[in-house]
Amino acid sequence: MKINFPALFRTPLQKHRFFFIYGNDTHVMERCIAFLQKKVGLPLKRLEESAFLTHTGGRADVQSSLFGGTAEAAVTLVWPVSDKILSQIDQVTSGITIFVSEKARATSKLVTYFAQSPVSLAIGAYASPVLVSEFETLVANMNLPASFKGALFKAFQNDYQGLLTTLALIKLYGDISESDFDSFLTPSRADEDLTPLLHALLVKNTQKAATLFSLINAAELVPVCRALSRSFLILHELMPFRGSPKSIQWMKITPPVFFKDQPIYEAALSKWGREEVHAFLETLLDLEKRVKFGSMTPAQMHHVLVTIALNSPHR
Repeated sequence: MKINFPALFRTPLQKHRFFFIYGNDTHVMERCIAFLQKKVGLPLKRLEESAFLTHTGGRADVQSSLFGGTAEAAVTLVWPVSDKILSQIDQVTSGITIFVSEKARATSKLVTYFAQSPVSLAIGAYASPVLVSEFETLVANMNLPASFKGALFKAFQNDYQGLLTTLALIKLYGDISESDFDSFLTPSRADEDLTPLLHALLVKNTQKAATLFSLINAAELVPVCRALSRSFLILHELMPFRGSPKSIQWMKITPPVFFKDQPIYEAALSKWGREEVHAFLETLLDLEKRVKFGSMTPAQMHHVLVTIALNSPHR
């Protein structure tokens, strides 16, 4: 079935040992997994495909739980999976296993196998299409050309969350010209979490920053500038502790710096000086202004930021 939660709620699950979830909406996948786990009433154990293929993957508990034994009962989650698992399915004689693939499509071998197996349930997890009425409500107060609205609806008709994200970006820019339309119609290749990019610039890892910037399209430049500004404002506040980072009271910083980010800021303190950070923050404000009201590509923005990081002396 394609994901239909009312129908799934009514589906008798007790006759199924394998659940195969495929599609392009990870949020729907996660909701489905949560429902299956709750319905079965067992803890969830995640397993890599390589471990599944080798039966144990170096862990005795995996073999006993997947292939029979006295291990504690659990639902095994294997995500992501490929066609390779089909050679091992028959060896799983007990327990409940959930397989997930974001690449499998309706005609793939995986879908065919699980759809035809009497002990399996294949579930297609796709986002619900955006209704025309919903779309018109969302863009009602936005001064968008009719042609652009039509292109937006076509691009995000099956991606409601992507539509909301894109509309939020458009509001950041205000009036946009026809030459910018494509930037908002192209799905982002950037990771939703900008932390790796922020960390790369904080420690002046210009090679990694270049790679991460290559994933960013023009529509995302303002949010990127603002995220960088927040990180470097924290670094600016930490400047009095250069040379003695161990004395920093991290949770009293505004905003607080949590444990996992503290080593990055300690490293950044040894690579940036106060004047450099101040100049970099001013540059970010100028870049946001130029991106928002002028014309700047990701490549041009990347060149400016990386050049600053690369050429700033370590004081």
